[in-house]
Amino acid sequence: MNESYYPFGQPQIQYRYDFVSISREKEVLKRVLFTLTDTEQVYNLALLDVLPNGDVSDITETKNKDMRVVLATVVRIIVDFLNKNPQVIVLFQGSDEKRQRLYRIVINREIETVLEQFRIFGSIDDEIEPFIANRPYDFFLIIKR
Repeated sequence: MNESYYPFGQPQIQYRYDFVSISREKEVLKRVLFTLTDTEQVYNLALLDVLPNGDVSDITETKNKDMRVVLATVVRIIVDFLNKNPQVIVLFQGSDEKRQRLYRIVINREIETVLEQFRIFGSIDDEIEPFIANRPYDFFLIIKR
């Protein structure tokens, strides 16, 4: 076609970060995946294990005794992602109650260090509010200030 046309862009709907969890027993490829949701500018975060066959899982337990390092890596990845995409919102929740509680604990522990750059919210029964320590949220939201 020889007609004039308007410039267009291709929106990025998925971002992927990979790292390796290392212990004396094994190495496990981990993946943090940010996927655009049905809501514009809202990306879901998933922390996944890449299985030997290439599939990914958010329910496997690595048991590599490096949970603090893995979660610190995920926090750094979130910071990197939001610094590169300051207009977006990151949404995340645990795939089960145990993980959801763990994420709440990590936010409680790290909230003072991230509040200078980010705002953190929680959602309970479809109501979104600024994050309150020890409150059992359905999911969390993080945005860049």
